[in-house]
Amino acid sequence: KVEIPIIQRDFAQGRTDKNTSKIRRDFLDAIFDTIIKNKEEVTHKNLELDFIYGNKTQGNNPIFSPIDGQQRLTVLWLLYWFVTSKENVPKEEKESLQNFVYETRHSTTIFCKKLIAFNPQFTSSSISDEIKNQSWYFETWDFDPSIQAMLVVLDDIEFRYDDYNLEDIWQVLKGDNCPFEMYQLVLSEFKLSDDLYIKMNSRGKPLTEFEYFKANFSEIITDEKLKQKFEKQIDQDWFDCIWNLLLETEEAKNVKDIALLVDNSFLNLFNFITYVIGLKNDIPYADTVESSKELKSIYGNIDNVKELFSILDNLVLSNETNPDFWRNTFYFDKASFQKDKTRLFFPHREHNLLVRCLLYFDKDRGFSLPEQLLLHSYLFQNIHQTEDFERKLRIVRNLVANSEFELRRETLVESITELEAFLLSFDFDALKRFKTDQIQEEKEKEAFYQTQEVLDTFYRLEDSDIFRGNISIFEFDDHTEHRASQFLKYFDEDVLIQDFSNRANFLLCFGDYTQHDSGNEERKEGWYNILSSNKKVIRKFFTTPGYGKKKDIFSHTRPVLMKCLDFLAENPTTDIAVHIKTELAAYEEKPKDWKYYFIKYPSFRWECSRGYYYSFDNYVFNKMRQKQFNGFNWCPFFYEVNRQVKSKKLTLGDYNELLFMKIKKNTISINIASNHFLFENQNAEGVENPIYDELIANEVIDEEGILNIEQNAEGLDTEDRVVKLVECINSILQKK
Repeated sequence: KVEIPIIQRDFAQGRTDKNTSKIRRDFLDAIFDTIIKNKEEVTHKNLELDFIYGNKTQGNNPIFSPIDGQQRLTVLWLLYWFVTSKENVPKEEKESLQNFVYETRHSTTIFCKKLIAFNPQFTSSSISDEIKNQSWYFETWDFDPSIQAMLVVLDDIEFRYDDYNLEDIWQVLKGDNCPFEMYQLVLSEFKLSDDLYIKMNSRGKPLTEFEYFKANFSEIITDEKLKQKFEKQIDQDWFDCIWNLLLETEEAKNVKDIALLVDNSFLNLFNFITYVIGLKNDIPYADTVESSKELKSIYGNIDNVKELFSILDNLVLSNETNPDFWRNTFYFDKASFQKDKTRLFFPHREHNLLVRCLLYFDKDRGFSLPEQLLLHSYLFQNIHQTEDFERKLRIVRNLVANSEFELRRETLVESITELEAFLLSFDFDALKRFKTDQIQEEKEKEAFYQTQEVLDTFYRLEDSDIFRGNISIFEFDDHTEHRASQFLKYFDEDVLIQDFSNRANFLLCFGDYTQHDSGNEERKEGWYNILSSNKKVIRKFFTTPGYGKKKDIFSHTRPVLMKCLDFLAENPTTDIAVHIKTELAAYEEKPKDWKYYFIKYPSFRWECSRGYYYSFDNYVFNKMRQKQFNGFNWCPFFYEVNRQVKSKKLTLGDYNELLFMKIKKNTISINIASNHFLFENQNAEGVENPIYDELIANEVIDEEGILNIEQNAEGLDTEDRVVKLVECINSILQKK
């Protein structure tokens, strides 16, 4: 007799969370595979279910109280109950079911007794529904976790029984034919005390998901030699390799059970490898819970088993012969640059992508597609040992970092097979699924790099957080190296962000570098970007056009940037601030185009977080907080005038509004045009506005309310319109 003691926990194998569901399904799959093979006489190998241990009473009717084994024993008891009920087994053969008793809760004890006496008709949609519809089933049992877990397991057993079209399997299960083996260990026989019983029970050691996986996967492998290899390596070289990889991680240092961490991490790696193999075989695979049938389909093919083993074996070899591969291959901080390393830009700081996979592949796919492709390249290289892998891996980094819109799970298999072909051949024509512009850039760079003796500067440029491998704003010629050096010195990453206003104005001194989103060659009305200190904006501004960007986007940016970099190369002692002051001083003697106002007045860039402004006409444009008119946006001239005047009588709204001046209940609005400001009386119709009338009388504005701005024949300001409007408004306010 087996008695689950009161000290034991509730039956848990029927819980519906993801991990428990995975364990249950794997366990039931292994059980039914064993039943089917024995019934069809494919094999007579028993399914070993490990040790069960506990206390055993003496006498003619001994009772075994398990410490460990409750979950497995309960599943088997439910299986036997279901089969005896389904196949109308004679009553005397069912009597042995009474030798299994639950004492964890009174309700569970009664439920098991009622279940033994119950003869289901299997007329409901599920066995659990039929049980719940019985008069002896109490509603309060819906809150007994053990009973609810048992009902879930019974439904899963019924599903498999029906799905496999089984019948007459009692002959496989009963008596000496039983294909399931457990090894009973009685604590008293080893002179172990009840204290250990309590300690081990509180520890609650279930058969882990990993242990279920080992038993289940071993049964899938049809080749006996490969099966033996799996059973050996899973507990030796493969396991040790994962253990060593994780040993120094923070996760391993902070976890109570490192063995369990290693078990789960191996499953993550297995799921990743199987996911890729499944993709290449057109078999969708998620993990051993979601895709237990697909797992059999994938590894029913012996070639896929060999591929899996080859990846794992070579992984072991790589970690033995080159344990510092990841540390010597990738880096994160700009200051850690080495020409033989490639920089990564992931939000985490773990350069070992294999460890990332081990720890995070199962967490809602927290292991990103770019990481997956880089790791797969490494695993593929371990097997094929291609030449120039260091250079190829840099190219792969460039491709995955710049194919944000092209990389999708739906086409991941094509990306994988293309990368494999590329690694084998170094042929860029093998690449189709990545961003076309980036593929073309890699071709051109590779041809250019072949002509260069030293590549350090180019690799530094590629590794900039601004470019992340996409440096096509540079033309590849004799000037590239010195231009790259100057960019890294004056505009790279934090250098640009921390001194953004000066650096952007310095660049503006060399010309109009803005980008017109709508591609209007006349460059009048439309959206423009003039940069901001936001990292994402800077990166988008300086990198190759991709999704949503026109091909001629660099038509103004590139020549201005190159002119600036050439100047810096020729004038290495340039003081940027002094140069800007000199440029502003020169405007005293020349027309003041729009660039002058951006350089002179820092507020023109304030609150323009994405760098966008919208141009309606010359000198008529709005700076935008976002790229939308229903968000904050201002005329930058009014913004600066309002900032300088600092009077409550002057107001400026936040949504493309006019400048308003209110003096003693008299209101005047001010609008802007390409060559003037327009003053208008905003008093109610018929109400005089003496302030407005006085401006006309004093010829500050003309009869139409226009304050003219002096301009040359080309329509460029010859006076500072901000200064003029500020002086005008201040003179009005001082008099009132």
